[in-house]
Amino acid sequence: MKLDLSAPRPNGLAHDGVRSAYALLLDSLEDEHEVAVARGAMAGAREAGAALLVIAGGAVGDPSADQRAKNFVFDLVPSSMRGVLVLTSAVSWAIGAAGMKTWLERFQPLPTCCLGVAIPGCPSLTVDNVSGVASAVNHLIQTHSARRIAFLRGPTGSSEAEDRLRSFREALNAAGLELDSRLVADGDFSKQSGARALATLLDERRVAVGALDAIVAANDYMALGAMEELARRDIHVPEQVAVVGFDDVDSARSARPTLSTVRQPAESVGREGFRQLAARREAGSAEFDRALPTELVIRRSCGCSDPDVRLTSPQTPPLAGRFETSLVQRRQVILAEAVRAAQGSFGAAGAAWENRLLDALIGELRGEQPGGFSRALAQLLRRLERSRVKALVVHDVLTALRRQALISVVGDAQARNVLEEAVHDARVLTGTILAQAEARRGRFAAETLRGFSRRAHAAVFGDESELSQAAKQYLPALGIEACVVAALLSPGDVHSAARVVLCFEPGGRHAPNRKVALSSLVAESLREPHNRTLLMLPIVTAGKPFGIALLTVADIDGALLDELRDLFGTLLGVSALRRGLP
Repeated sequence: MKLDLSAPRPNGLAHDGVRSAYALLLDSLEDEHEVAVARGAMAGAREAGAALLVIAGGAVGDPSADQRAKNFVFDLVPSSMRGVLVLTSAVSWAIGAAGMKTWLERFQPLPTCCLGVAIPGCPSLTVDNVSGVASAVNHLIQTHSARRIAFLRGPTGSSEAEDRLRSFREALNAAGLELDSRLVADGDFSKQSGARALATLLDERRVAVGALDAIVAANDYMALGAMEELARRDIHVPEQVAVVGFDDVDSARSARPTLSTVRQPAESVGREGFRQLAARREAGSAEFDRALPTELVIRRSCGCSDPDVRLTSPQTPPLAGRFETSLVQRRQVILAEAVRAAQGSFGAAGAAWENRLLDALIGELRGEQPGGFSRALAQLLRRLERSRVKALVVHDVLTALRRQALISVVGDAQARNVLEEAVHDARVLTGTILAQAEARRGRFAAETLRGFSRRAHAAVFGDESELSQAAKQYLPALGIEACVVAALLSPGDVHSAARVVLCFEPGGRHAPNRKVALSSLVAESLREPHNRTLLMLPIVTAGKPFGIALLTVADIDGALLDELRDLFGTLLGVSALRRGLP
């Protein structure tokens, strides 16, 4: 099938009434990196008082017909929106930068901003892939004396993947090492492709494990897939082979061993991209092209000890006097580092949370409040439970406090021992509390989803009007504030009318069985005056468009949304069969 990149969008969108909404185009909300970018854009939209339409429509021109069929939702972007953000690193890999430039013309004259991969003629915000990969390779060579280093590359159509491969080659050359083409294996950024790429190296190309020092993967998912395949073969990481990834998704920290990786600021990409797009829309500012810095994050998989648990002396000498005096003198620096490490995620903890933590730590160091630091942290974590703070961020805050406090207590052996024990106990407590909270949320979500599924299936086989009542009963408990699901009357024909099958929302504009064009349905859902995030998920069956789901959410849970989309697809399929549709 030849992809028509210049195909016009459906007509009739010029007067859709959308006033303060922007669109963000992604591949999938199952990808942790893409979810992080979306959360950043959501934060930027909230700060600007604007609505955000997040569209997970697959990669444009994906070779897979089932995946490519999702692209139809990109043509539902209302033309009167204020601008379009495109995560080009995710949606353009199959057609390349030149193809994406042509494809983006459909959104003219809307302002656009490309994220991840720069597109000629479009303002772009990228990350420094080159120095990121180089830092990983240099670390393996200089710290671990690695010489035979394999590279698991991303898809050949992705300029981002090409940049990372080029940086890998240049870093080897700078170190006086030649690139062995046998050690470069193809992948597509998925975990499964990482496992396949490793099998290619070991089985097809007969690369002996003993002749391989390290593996660098073009993203974390491929690194994690390779590590799983190594474990399956009883090959130990990092004792036999070191592994380094790129992205720093949440799964990198929970992997065993923890994954050393290059952290790119995914949420900052989304937030800053939205700010730049809004500024361009409001002020007509000049086009911009920026690259945000990346950071090498050292954990266990490369052969280092995890710096979060390693006991190392600080390089900065202690200030004169007792540690209490030093802590007082350095208080503002310590607090600033803790706030920076929190990355804006501790808002629900209340004002001056950093002061409460530091005061509890100082009290414990003085011997006045044994266990006080852990108690203060427990109170903070309970306040943050609903906001689903990441363990990664909490550990970063603890690391910042520890590193800064070590400068003050390094000359007092007793105080240092108390600090290390307090921080260690706090880490253990963090893992316990957050794991318990996540388990409770998981059980609750699973039970709620099962309840909704049972009632929805009963409704679609009986009284279909009960579907909306089932959604209203169960979905708000899953963080979904409103939901509309519509099915095309002629599956595969995106220009045909659609029938609203399920809906619940404030105001009740969409009645079940109402017939409406999908484009009008999207525009109507964006007319609320307050800022909010609306997700659009394509529903595809047998490689052809079947309908869409529109969900208003406060946060994004990719796994939950994936299950809901599958459930909606099943419900629409049953409904179509009962109505005798093809």
